[in-house]
Amino acid sequence: MNRRRFLLLIGVATGSVALPASLYFLSPAINEHAVLLIKRELYYLKLEEGSVERYITDYFKNANNDLMTKLKWKTMYFMRIKPEQSTTFFELVKYYLLSTDFFINRADESKEVKYLGLYSPYKSPVPNPFSFAIYPPNTIKNI
Repeated sequence: MNRRRFLLLIGVATGSVALPASLYFLSPAINEHAVLLIKRELYYLKLEEGSVERYITDYFKNANNDLMTKLKWKTMYFMRIKPEQSTTFFELVKYYLLSTDFFINRADESKEVKYLGLYSPYKSPVPNPFSFAIYPPNTIKNI
């Protein structure tokens, strides 16, 4: 192996290591990307000002969000993966809606959706969102 080929291989190897690392550090914050995705997905709802940002901040403070989760979100950003193709994004939107008063207000799209706090079934159980369909308020009688 001659010197030029060796230097070329060293340059290619360095570039293949440096490029992904630089993309990771130079990419926008995952918080900004996640906020845009939620707002784009729930465009038809009246979201309280700043509620999505507070939810995202709480969501990424969670102990389960480690380096691999951040890599997954940044990969989704760079590869322009659509929300329909990602279960991670589905979970993010699902837990956002469970963390708000959307189901408490009987999924009324005309009301403003307010963030209550990060959803945990052990700390803040949400009432059954379909119970009003099974037991309408005018048919329940006081016993």
